[in-house]
Parts: sequence; C-alpha cells; structure tokens
Amino acid sequence: MPSETAAALTEAVTQALTRRGFFEVISSRDIQTLLGVERQKQLLGCSDDASSCIAELAGALGSRFVLSGSLAKLGDALQLSLQMLDTQKGQPVARGVRLASDVDALVDQLPFALAEATATPLPPPPSRWLPISLLAVGGAAVVTGAILGVDALSRDRALSADLSQPDSGVFKSLPTYQDEANAIATQKTIALVTIISGAALVTIGAILYPRDVARSGVTLVPMANGFALAGVLP
Repeated sequence: MPSETAAALTEAVTQALTRRGFFEVISSRDIQTLLGVERQKQLLGCSDDASSCIAELAGALGSRFVLSGSLAKLGDALQLSLQMLDTQKGQPVARGVRLASDVDALVDQLPFALAEATATPLPPPPSRWLPISLLAVGGAAVVTGAILGVDALSRDRALSADLSQPDSGVFKSLPTYQDEANAIATQKTIALVTIISGAALVTIGAILYPRDVARSGVTLVPMANGFALAGVLP
C-alpha cells in the first residue's frame, strides 16, 4: 500500500475521530511533530516497530486509549481495520473493519468504523428527505407526462382519421383544424418536457440517496480464482 495513501487515510481517521467529539485526539503526526521520531525512541527505548512506539508513548503522555489501524489490499478492494486499546487495562476495547473499492469510499465509512472501534454510539443516519422528495416528484412528473403524451397521440390519431375520411362527416373550418393541430403539438411538447424533467429528478434523487454505509462491512472481492466474500457482518 503506498505510504501516501496510508498517510492520507490516517489524517482522515484523525479528523473523523475529532469531529465525533468523544475523545481529545492526539495523532501520531502530532507526537512526531512535538518530539521527532528518533527522540521518541530514545525516550521510550522502544523497537523499530513504529506502532508499538506510538502506543508506549501514548501511555507515557497519559493517554488511556490508543487507536491503531491497518490498511490492506484484498483483490481489488481495500480493507481498513481499526482497534482501540485501553492502556490501563491492557486489553482491546473494540474493533471495526470496513472494506471498500477505493479510499474515498473508505472515508465515507469512517464514522461508522470509528463508532465500532471505539465502542461509541453510531452517527445519526443521513437525511433522506430531499432525495425521497425528488424521487416522488420526479416519478409523478414522469407519470403525468406519459398520460399527457398518450392523450396527445390519441387526439392526433382522431384528427388524422377525421381528415382522411372527408365523405363520412361534416368538414370543420380550416382554422379549427389548425388550432387543433397546434394544440396537439403543444401538448406533445409539454408531455416530452415533463417526462424528461421527471426522469432528471428521479436520477438526481437516486444519486443523492444516501448509501447505508453502516451496513457495508461485507464486500465481494475479486480473486485470482473467482470471488470471495470478505468483511464484517452487520
């Protein structure tokens, strides 16, 4: 895994955990900025294992809880594993695992992964009011446009039938037929515009509809010999 990707995701985890407001967060970058990596090792006498150094240093700084994580690639998917350690009790608090197709998708799942890993309440689900409204209005517009279109086609066929059989009825004046044809053309245009607008609203609503990332801990991972189901069941 590229170090730049891991560093960016680490920063995203730090920001997401800070926004949750349950902990006063000191990141590994903050510690390195304050002391420097070599000074950390000298103070603690720890090994070259950076994660163990950070954990020991966090304890020395009086931080009861230490959040560690790992990022791995499984086939075409990325797996993020987070674990919080209680340094006073010397045991894990909780663990959270998430899989996604790319880093951006992992970032979307961070609030839920952090809630699991830190044993804190899940974030409130995103509002569905706007996308549902767009879907409802768009669907109604499509139906209305379809009804108008069918009616316009029916009127157009009736007008054509009337003009094609001049001997079977009484002729109307030419302006009457022209007005009728113009009205039908206008109705067809309105129907088409209504259907297109409704379809656009439905599409936007579907795009804006929030994904249930809280339950996306399982994914189908492409492997060399097929596919594998990996992750954590909700």
